[in-house]
Amino acid sequence: MDETPPPRKPPVLAIVLAILALVAGVGAVVFWPESDGPATATPLPSASLPPSASASPSAAPATPLQRAEILVAGQVAALMKGDEAGWLAPVDAKLHGRYRTIFKNLRALDLTDADMTIEGQPKMAGAVMKIRVDLNYCFSGVDCPAHRSDPWAGAPVMINTLTLTPRADSYVITAMGASGVKNYLQPAPWENTELTFATGQRVIVAGPKSQAVNVRRALPLAEKAAVVADRYGTRLRNEQKKYRVYIADDKSWKTWYGGKLPSWFVAYHLQLNGTGGDIVLKAGRAMSGTDRQVTEIIQHEMGHAVTLNDNRNWDSEDDQWLIEGVAEYIGYQPSKAGNSYSRDALRYVQSRRGAVKTIALPRLTAKSDDIAVTRLYATGHFGVSCIAEKFGEEKMFNFVALVIREGVTPDVASQVALDKPFKTVDKACVSWIKKQL
Repeated sequence: MDETPPPRKPPVLAIVLAILALVAGVGAVVFWPESDGPATATPLPSASLPPSASASPSAAPATPLQRAEILVAGQVAALMKGDEAGWLAPVDAKLHGRYRTIFKNLRALDLTDADMTIEGQPKMAGAVMKIRVDLNYCFSGVDCPAHRSDPWAGAPVMINTLTLTPRADSYVITAMGASGVKNYLQPAPWENTELTFATGQRVIVAGPKSQAVNVRRALPLAEKAAVVADRYGTRLRNEQKKYRVYIADDKSWKTWYGGKLPSWFVAYHLQLNGTGGDIVLKAGRAMSGTDRQVTEIIQHEMGHAVTLNDNRNWDSEDDQWLIEGVAEYIGYQPSKAGNSYSRDALRYVQSRRGAVKTIALPRLTAKSDDIAVTRLYATGHFGVSCIAEKFGEEKMFNFVALVIREGVTPDVASQVALDKPFKTVDKACVSWIKKQL
């Protein structure tokens, strides 16, 4: 499921809508789980090789590593200036398509910080070298941390192995391949797919060209959702610079950020280390509902953004009921839990699995069925709503912040934020939920 790094698992947070058709009348999206001629640029001076010793007898010849460093420094400078020709200058024509895609996507995604770092020593085969190059990136003016060799720390990173081949007085990038380094942030949506964009005041929506209609449709809905999410981000002192929402077609859904998601995922939020996060929607399912339903999905994922981005809790598995519960609480605003899909969903679940005994349900696993998934989301939604009802929304969010942002245990957080042991709160909320149903 969904964690914050480390441990070494993708910090993905899903919205699950695998519930019965009977709840469609209360505004939920209803799904059952599925079965499983390029231009040639003239090299810029920044991409050229340093002068040889013959030009300056007192200077030692530049090493291959130094030459590669000059090349990538010129490239990243061109990227940040919006100089496409400079970005393409040291790239062989056969790779222009991919490099142009990366350039255009990053520029449209409001890239505000980037750096390219060579890790380790070049591997030489005669005059041809292979190097690991890390492209760190940050969007929309967030504080961008320094590069770290571990992709789970520092700024988010794209890691590739580049082949540099001598040509005239310069090196040329003749191949870009996988690095072999495990990186939960690859492949990012922008690195292999030519995207189409719709940009608003608070949200950037992007998707493959096949999703142009959905991209345009999603923008005003996402802007509306951002107004709600921003309110809670301010309350949690975790305001987001900007939200990014990707609409994935079936192919992209299976590859972006590694794919391999449970069949009941409809959308997810993924943290980019400490620099914000990305929201990804599966077009064929998330975009098939009404505008209200699409807004609720996006608002749920933005709820994850404001409650989880840049948190200090690195082991949130046991808090999944609260993570998803508060995202549902935010996602269905201004509706209350009793007026959302959660009420009928929980009624159905209880008819199959029995009455609620605790709001702090155990986390889902790969073996969890759709009833277990629905039970956790709906119970979490009602549990968070109960705490807000009985103690006030401010105290509820103080409890949420302590548990899922700071890593405090629910019992300690309950004593601090609610002035009662969690066991007492849990018992009271189980009773409250029974009355709501």
